Amino acid sequence: MIIDFHTHFYPEKIAPKAMEAMRNASGWKLYGDGTYQSLVQFMEEDGVSLSVNLPVATKPEQVISINRQMVEWNKKQTKVVCFGTYHPDFVRLGNPEEEIAFLASQGIRGIKLHPEYQDFYPDDPRMTEFYELCAKYHLLLLMHAGSDVAFSTTHGTPKRFREVLKVRGIRLILAHMGGYRQWEEVAQELVGASSLYLDTSFSLDLPNTLFKEIILAHEPYKVLFGSDFPWTRAGEMAAKIRSLDLGKTNEELIFSKNALWLLDI
Repeated sequence: MIIDFHTHFYPEKIAPKAMEAMRNASGWKLYGDGTYQSLVQFMEEDGVSLSVNLPVATKPEQVISINRQMVEWNKKQTKVVCFGTYHPDFVRLGNPEEEIAFLASQGIRGIKLHPEYQDFYPDDPRMTEFYELCAKYHLLLLMHAGSDVAFSTTHGTPKRFREVLKVRGIRLILAHMGGYRQWEEVAQELVGASSLYLDTSFSLDLPNTLFKEIILAHEPYKVLFGSDFPWTRAGEMAAKIRSLDLGKTNEELIFSKNALWLLDI
């Protein structure tokens, strides 16, 4: 069984525009057309049983509408679990606790943030209240970590994420094995942190030796399989994981068991 903990789809009306913008910004090959139907098609082709959709609000005004859409998506389909979103500037428009409490009451399992798209540093003091609310309402927090092929900046560094981990009760998932193209620093700064999980998304260029070292040092029960579809196919990422020769037990943890436990399925 494979659970893909890091995917994206977009409403049909904006999917073409979103995909075009990402291609233009990154010069990257993307798979499918960005819709839910496209994600499900590739899931079936790559042997994925369940995916987690991670929306990102690029403006604070989008938070409420996106979250309501994700709640409705979760009600009408079972192949993809949608997380919620938040924006660092949402505090100017609404009550953060009311929004986080709403997500929890609707069965949303977690929230996605992206320091580059949302232009903030993870250790910014203004974020502390939000992190504490995630802990209070038992919501997972998944954040983009490291560089991004569409940006020249890097807000989410391993050292900055160490400060987030100081929030009591936080359950933090860092994408791209803790920091895209900052993996040596991940090994130095983050490996072994008790409340930290790493997802494997968009890590095809992480050298196998270092990839395996990070997984074993951090412990396989804190690593989640993710692809970052439509940026990478799950089949490609699964082949990469299998090439690490981690053993059947560790592969099962990474491919599905850790995700089932965190999602409470």
